[in-house]
Amino acid sequence: MKTPKANPTSLKGLLVLIIILAGSLVAVLAFYYARVPVSSSVSSTVQQQSGPFRLTIVEVMDTGWNSTLAQPQFSVLGPKGLESSANISLPANTLIQLTIISYDTPTAGSTDAEGKVSGTIGGTVLLINGTNAMGMNVPPQWNETVSSVPGDMLAHTFTIQPLGINIPVVGGDTTIAYLTINQTGTFPWICLTPCGFGPTGMQGAMSTPGWMEGQVTVS
Repeated sequence: MKTPKANPTSLKGLLVLIIILAGSLVAVLAFYYARVPVSSSVSSTVQQQSGPFRLTIVEVMDTGWNSTLAQPQFSVLGPKGLESSANISLPANTLIQLTIISYDTPTAGSTDAEGKVSGTIGGTVLLINGTNAMGMNVPPQWNETVSSVPGDMLAHTFTIQPLGINIPVVGGDTTIAYLTINQTGTFPWICLTPCGFGPTGMQGAMSTPGWMEGQVTVS
């Protein structure tokens, strides 16, 4: 018996049908995966690896230090909102973006020496004028890069003296600094301006961990 020959026209039609079905499957899969959200854990990991380590501190004036006395306070902006600044953890040998947002006014008695930037990349910080505590108009332009701040504009500092880091905080401004810490350990951070109470302004918040002093652990 002779084997019937395949019809070329039928084979061509079958091939076209297979190509159409394969193309449809690819389109369906592409549509599906485009709609499936990337898990938050993967997204956050990729974001952290692609940029600097970010630490954001919010400084607010007149926080209730006790039932009768208000004091300024540094707080860390964490996943649950404002958290204590008494113990801050930072990575070693890593680019750090430190942002300090101030809702305050200048501190009387602050000096030009306290406003000198040190320990940051390039010895500078970026000031962004925008918070305007209590309606105060702050002199700097909308944004400018500076290596020092005049004492009469200075509200506070974020200072880690053993590491040579001093970041001035202008009342009503956001300060952005980039730095890298190349040693590990636990170091005290303080504010240099006399923003507490008492004859020298060094009591109250100035000597209370989680207010205007604390410690930084670098690991």
